[in-house]
Amino acid sequence: MSWALSEIEGLARKAARGAGFSWGMAEEAGKAARWLAGIGLPGPEVLADFLEAYDRTPHSEMRPRDTGIDRWTAAGGVICPISAGCALCDLAQDDAPSRDIDIENCAYPLLLLPFVRAAAEDGAQSERLIWPGGEFAFSSEVRGAAATPMLALSPARVQQGENDALPLPDCQMRYDLAEEPAARLAAFAARTYAPDSEESRLSGAGAGLADND
Repeated sequence: MSWALSEIEGLARKAARGAGFSWGMAEEAGKAARWLAGIGLPGPEVLADFLEAYDRTPHSEMRPRDTGIDRWTAAGGVICPISAGCALCDLAQDDAPSRDIDIENCAYPLLLLPFVRAAAEDGAQSERLIWPGGEFAFSSEVRGAAATPMLALSPARVQQGENDALPLPDCQMRYDLAEEPAARLAAFAARTYAPDSEESRLSGAGAGLADND
């Protein structure tokens, strides 16, 4: 089914929120899925896989422990790409000294891509993301390719520099999202809805017991 990119973003945002992310982080996840879909990469599908693989895992276990060093690790052993991506953007916005960063055991590193792009823009410098599944470079233009975009776990490196040998991806305004991954995202999104129960009606969720007709 063909989806508008805004629809992709909205579904991804609600799914991330349903999986336990704060609204702010969920907003970033939605934007990431949209950006990836906009260059023909399976951002929504990878997000669905990520949310399922780490459902109910405490975020404190997956955040980078110390972003002031050059090798990032997490207390639980696996780093969340959304948490790591937001940390990269925070460093760029804070005018922190630019440096190469190795992210160990990054879950679904494709999800890092939009954040590295944003960090390159915020820091006004060229950045690259290199991982076993692909390579992208962000400068005055976006270049790169992902041979195995669905890669579930690998190290990733963020480093300064350009690579003009990489191809230019094709941009698109709509994305073909299959029914199965869309349904998985929708299942997470459904967790954000108020339950239709006597308790929820009496507490004010939805129309409650008021007769508005």
